[in-house]
Amino acid sequence: MKQEFIEKYYMDKEVTIDIGGKGLYKGIAAECGDGILSLKWTKGGDEYTHIDIAEIKAIWKTKND
Repeated sequence: MKQEFIEKYYMDKEVTIDIGGKGLYKGIAAECGDGILSLKWTKGGDEYTHIDIAEIKAIWKTKND
């Protein structure tokens, strides 16, 4: 269910993701499949962070689109 929600509302948007703990992940929601969300870094080249969707506690748009 989370994957469909992310695909519907957050794909190609700049987002911040909280998976609990101290850190937050920021980037553009680039790909979503097989339970993994790939965030393209907003700083730097073509680098990605891959996050297990089941671990996401909160997600929000970083910028108003």
